[in-house]
Amino acid sequence: MAYRVVIPRSIPFDDANRVQREVWKRGWSTRLGGRDATRPGQQVVEFLRILDELPEPSEVPGLEQDLERVLAGGRIKAPFAGRGSWIETVQVRPPRKRIA
Repeated sequence: MAYRVVIPRSIPFDDANRVQREVWKRGWSTRLGGRDATRPGQQVVEFLRILDELPEPSEVPGLEQDLERVLAGGRIKAPFAGRGSWIETVQVRPPRKRIA
């Protein structure tokens, strides 16, 4: 079974697409979490990392730190806010059968 570590961050709306493109290049997946209700003009982006095994609780902060380094460096350089993460199981769906 695979697991997904989800790390949400609030990013300025104008920077959300650019930030997503840059983190994809660095091996992170993303999904949109909607507008940030507490910060007008900000978009919640959930950064995702897929793992084959359930991570130890001590491993998750390391993934958060890796993401922080990516978000703070080089071409991404976008102000962001928010902390926290969670783990989801990845439900693998069987392939759809094609009807000829």
